[in-house]
Amino acid sequence: MQATLVTTEPAELPFVPAQPQGASHDSSEGGRDWFLALRHAQIPFHPEDRLLLLYGHPLVFRLGLYAAGERVLAGEPIVYLDGAHTFDPFFIGRMARAHRRQPRALLSMIHVARAFTCHQLERLISDCLMAALDRYQSRIAILSGLFDTFYDQTVPEHEAMRLFGRMMDASQKLAHHGSTLLFLCPQAPMLTRASRRCLDLMRGQADRVMRVQEEHGLVRLHDEAEKTGTQWEFPRTVLDLT
Repeated sequence: MQATLVTTEPAELPFVPAQPQGASHDSSEGGRDWFLALRHAQIPFHPEDRLLLLYGHPLVFRLGLYAAGERVLAGEPIVYLDGAHTFDPFFIGRMARAHRRQPRALLSMIHVARAFTCHQLERLISDCLMAALDRYQSRIAILSGLFDTFYDQTVPEHEAMRLFGRMMDASQKLAHHGSTLLFLCPQAPMLTRASRRCLDLMRGQADRVMRVQEEHGLVRLHDEAEKTGTQWEFPRTVLDLT
């Protein structure tokens, strides 16, 4: 069961193990090779990459699930903030079975909190995330759908920008203390004006920025941190589990 932060005090941490409703290795060094799809594409990640951004095609959410699954398969707990409601415990269960592991054991290592508004998500990041990482002895947080919560047109642009600034300040502080944060953001045309501004700012602050595209059955990832415009591609089927 996933939890939603509404009025919970920060000390009560609204993170719970990611168990599906009604449900009766390899290791890596630093930030290198830390989830299957990007490892398959042989994309070199580096220990100094602390703020990572995957944006573009909605497949970023599937890549994020692989990120979570690969880390817990390696024995490392994950904190997952879900602002887009795309976390799929059954997908993690299929990953577990593919590796001959018990789904419940892996899901118990992924601590999920959901947010329905930008104010809730900001509080999760600014007030709860550091304590959650400490409590669950995790070095990695995955933040899904940061801008999805900005769709609320009743939130003025200046307020959205203020909240985003607080989120980035908290994220930089976490990165400075050694945590790795992976942001998963959908394609820019889906975003509001404030969200597009925030995305541009995030692209400037992130240590690693990957743009994700899909065409003719191929997933392409463009590394915007490389001056050469390096890109990788692999079959879309790599991301499918049946």
